Amino acid sequence: NKLVVLCASTLSVYRLADLQPVGSAAFQPVRGVSCVALDERVPRAAGAEAAGLCVACLRSIRLYRLTADDVRLEHEFSVASGVACLSHYGNFVCLADDESYKIVDLRKKRAGAGADDDAELPLLPTQQPHTDPETGRVVRPPRPRTLVVGANEFMFLTSSGADPESDTLGVIVTALGEARRGTLQFAAYPKSVVYDDPFVIAVFASGRVEVHDTTQPDATLVQTLAFADSSDAARPKRLCGAVSAFVATETAVCETIDTDAADIAALGGLQEQEQELKRDVVEMDGLPNTEPGKPLSSASSVRVVAVAADSLYFVAREPPVLRVAELIAGQRIEEAMAIVDAAQQQQQQQQSGTTAETQFCIQLAAVTCLGSMLLDDALQYFRRGLLDPRALLHLFPDLVRYLGPLLVPFARIPMPRRLRAAFIDIGDVDALIARGSAQLLAEHSSAEQAEALAAALMANTLEVLERYLRSCRSLMRANGYNSLLDRMPFAPDAVPVVDTALARLYATNARHDRLCALLQDPASAVVGDLAAGYFRDSGYYYYYSLVLKAEGSVRQVLDAWRSILTGEWPDERFGGVDEYLRYVVLTDSQSTMLEEFTWLTFYDVDAALRLLAHLADGAVEQIDTDQVFASIEARGDRPMRVFIERLLTAKHPRASHYMTYLVSAYVRQICEHHKGEEAHRSDALVRGYRRAQADDLRLRFRAYLSDASVQSDTCAALHTRLLGILADRQPQYDVEAVYKCLNDQEAGFMDVERAVVLVVMGNIDDALDVLVSQLGDYAEAEMLLVTPDNPQSLARLAPSPLSSGVSSASRLLRMYLDLSNSHNDDEMSARLVADLLHRYADDLGPDILADIPDHWPLSIVEAFVSRHLQLLKAQEQASNVQRSLNQARAFASKVAYTEAVCDRGPVKLDYSQTCCVCNKLLGSSVFVFEAETGDIKHISCT
Repeated sequence: NKLVVLCASTLSVYRLADLQPVGSAAFQPVRGVSCVALDERVPRAAGAEAAGLCVACLRSIRLYRLTADDVRLEHEFSVASGVACLSHYGNFVCLADDESYKIVDLRKKRAGAGADDDAELPLLPTQQPHTDPETGRVVRPPRPRTLVVGANEFMFLTSSGADPESDTLGVIVTALGEARRGTLQFAAYPKSVVYDDPFVIAVFASGRVEVHDTTQPDATLVQTLAFADSSDAARPKRLCGAVSAFVATETAVCETIDTDAADIAALGGLQEQEQELKRDVVEMDGLPNTEPGKPLSSASSVRVVAVAADSLYFVAREPPVLRVAELIAGQRIEEAMAIVDAAQQQQQQQQSGTTAETQFCIQLAAVTCLGSMLLDDALQYFRRGLLDPRALLHLFPDLVRYLGPLLVPFARIPMPRRLRAAFIDIGDVDALIARGSAQLLAEHSSAEQAEALAAALMANTLEVLERYLRSCRSLMRANGYNSLLDRMPFAPDAVPVVDTALARLYATNARHDRLCALLQDPASAVVGDLAAGYFRDSGYYYYYSLVLKAEGSVRQVLDAWRSILTGEWPDERFGGVDEYLRYVVLTDSQSTMLEEFTWLTFYDVDAALRLLAHLADGAVEQIDTDQVFASIEARGDRPMRVFIERLLTAKHPRASHYMTYLVSAYVRQICEHHKGEEAHRSDALVRGYRRAQADDLRLRFRAYLSDASVQSDTCAALHTRLLGILADRQPQYDVEAVYKCLNDQEAGFMDVERAVVLVVMGNIDDALDVLVSQLGDYAEAEMLLVTPDNPQSLARLAPSPLSSGVSSASRLLRMYLDLSNSHNDDEMSARLVADLLHRYADDLGPDILADIPDHWPLSIVEAFVSRHLQLLKAQEQASNVQRSLNQARAFASKVAYTEAVCDRGPVKLDYSQTCCVCNKLLGSSVFVFEAETGDIKHISCT
């Protein structure tokens, strides 16, 4: 937004908006300026926020920074002599002073004194003034010239003589002084030169303009532009770069010289421009409009302007778009697309975006390939050219009738005239397939072969259409614009057209997953009325329901799915009960779920129970149990049990009415586990309890079942849930009926449940008998009889409170002693008695010793006796009893010793022998020798 003016050796900067001078404390007009150069690294038309400006003064060079708000001096360094010409790119400046051409490294200049010595790189000496030997006058050579010809590349002119007509070389070097490109040769010293990548354009004193290609190693001159008017006023004097000027060109109305070599065209002056533009509008009517200056453009951007005394000349390149269109019309698709590919590659390098001309050429190629039934090529070009999908849909009569008024008329779709003519030449897809079949069929093909070929071609054409529409949909969903075009690729009203057409194509081409994804996509723009009507009439009932689902018509969706489930509308694409239930749950409507639950109880009870788990308690309370219970009961115990349990958790008014049914269902299911295929698991449950009980006599069977149910044991879980119902403090079931049901089962399966019910009935003796004699749950029996106040005791279920005390412990002890006689389980009986004597020593009297079997080891009652001996008040009596015990021990040891000596020989010990249990010296203590293992231990350690 700045204008830099050098006039009368004074540099001024103006604002372009109002042409007011930029003046501040930081910048004032600079006087004594010989030349200036902008930093060519920053494109002038790119809208950069800042640009560098290099200014050559009398004995110094200043570096300024032009910003949107101000101009500030960044650096200044001195030079040895005056500067005649300079060019600037990034960190380097190529200049010509009074002595030579040189390249200055600005980074080293900024670094300071240490790096300043080698900051200047001399190149070649400049021509110096000399005295003409004939006239004696001092002849000044032409002004030195430098220019930027690429990234960190410069060109300077050097002549063989002081005469302007002497041969001149244009030497191209890098910022390091290396020559990497060819040297340009001029017949005379140019008056002005500019660079238009990759061309150097030079104007001479005669007005001749030469174009040199810097990419050629030799013979760089590729074009010479001549002018009809050779008057001095019309003769170009100087060349300069243009930022934003442009002209529209067409080969029929402009002079083109040697187009194969350089594609450079020259137009007349300003007076002729308006007339030429009017003619161009007529000539280019069949091509799209575009922004000028892009590759493959119908309008040429002007980067070079030739200035004459009374006119301006624009140097422009001929647009290749017309030639590409003619190649496509002549079916030379590959040759045309090679030009297009080169243009697109240039666009990608420039990051300038695809032009409308490029898009037009690709679209024209796509339609031409489609007309020739080259379907794969057509699809490729459709995607690249982003043809409006609505135009392509007009080729399919069935889709036009299906879309109806949603599809705008073909005449209203904007497109270039030539492209519209190509569509009209095709006609419709039926005519296209007819022509294609005629070309592919043999001369004597049958009607069946012709029909099969036409069907295959139609299927392929529909697939191409589907794939292109899918590509268009992805493009339109990408934030609503195409990042390559920087604009909407299609009109906004094309979105519902594409989605609605895709819905039908997916159904026709059997793209089930894609159609479901399209209909379920929240961003889908499918017009429901059109798609739903087509699906329903065509027998795509599941797709019909998906359209209703996308529109939120819950009741209509469920009615449609009921019809599919019952077979009224057969459709194998439906996901069945699973999909139906997922949708019902997702509605999050309790009234809807309750209605569907009621219907499912008569169609699929298992599905109804799955839905029952999602009903809230309030909805469950509204279930008409009398209506649905008969259907559920007929399906067996498990469904009935699940249903009744849900009624209980929801506190249904009639839940207690079904409690006896629930208990009976549990009992039958548990028995089925014990007798059926799961019998081995049920036996393993009992065996597992016995093993755990052997380690812990206080383990109750109910606690073991609870732990096993947590580990996913089905039988244990059933037992646990049934026990939870039976152990309710206020049972809601018929106790007598339940007890009869339990007694009807085989003995051993339901012992713990039978014991619980007996306690509830108040029959404590029978309950204890079941626990001790049948189930072997001694911990439960002890808790019931000895510690009835324990919160976990079954005693809380008894009709009246149970008492505890000495009599309860004695009673339990005698029940344990009876196990030795009635069940021949002497070992378990001894363990139980020993444990009970140990824990209830204070509650049992010494008279209980009379009931201990004589053959039991003394260790069973030893602790109990010792406890009571401590309670004896008479120390002497205690001593006598202790003495008797010691004598008994000594006698038993002698007997054992005698038996050992008789059977195995004497055992010899020394004073270093230790007990294998406590690791203490045996000394003179009584010891025990175990012949089987060879272990020796204190008798007290046995």
